[in-house]
Amino acid sequence: MTSDLKYWYLHDHKLFRNLSFSEIDGLCILKRFKKSKKNEIIDLPFSEKERIYFLKQGAIKLIKINEDGDEVVIDILQKGDLFGDLNLEKKPDSNDFFKVVSDEAILCTFFRENLEDVMRKKPDFALNYIKFIGFNFKKIQNVYKNILFRDAKTRLLLLLNMIIEKENPQDSKFVFPNYLTQKDIAQLICSTRQTVISLLKELHQDGILQYSQKEIIIQDIQKLKNFAENVK
Repeated sequence: MTSDLKYWYLHDHKLFRNLSFSEIDGLCILKRFKKSKKNEIIDLPFSEKERIYFLKQGAIKLIKINEDGDEVVIDILQKGDLFGDLNLEKKPDSNDFFKVVSDEAILCTFFRENLEDVMRKKPDFALNYIKFIGFNFKKIQNVYKNILFRDAKTRLLLLLNMIIEKENPQDSKFVFPNYLTQKDIAQLICSTRQTVISLLKELHQDGILQYSQKEIIIQDIQKLKNFAENVK
């Protein structure tokens, strides 16, 4: 992969827009962007240096193994998301891992210390990073708030709206490959699989969505967005 193409990939993310060609080229430590296929476990290589990952294309699940040895879906990461050591602090070993759920995922990685070096030299980039992290903390806080104070139907609609917003569709109708099982959805909204089944049927009857094993069809994006915007 040429440096020009590598630069375009990173520069497409709003966090990197104020960096020069050489600064972005110096951040990325992969000679080629790593491509992973569906259901592949992403191997995050061990390193003495802490790394940050940028998901350019596709979707991956963040999965945790619980005490019973079962997989629990913690989050869905989509294109444009950063993951890894986002807080610039060391974290203990965990049972978390990442699994590709789209047909393909493309990601790059860079060392934390390189990012810190750029932040020292570029205060505007440091400010953008702080804003980016702040936005993600706010999103996490909202997730917990929704889990605590919203009913299961509201949590499901907010989850779907979050996924749609990242994809930024231009049409009134949105269709995306279904990489979320009913069990996945139940774990993400802290509910039960049976409740999710009932909610999907209800939303289908309301004309909001169609759910199948292959795809999820949002019939009216604006209707879903209006609902999400009216949630206090």
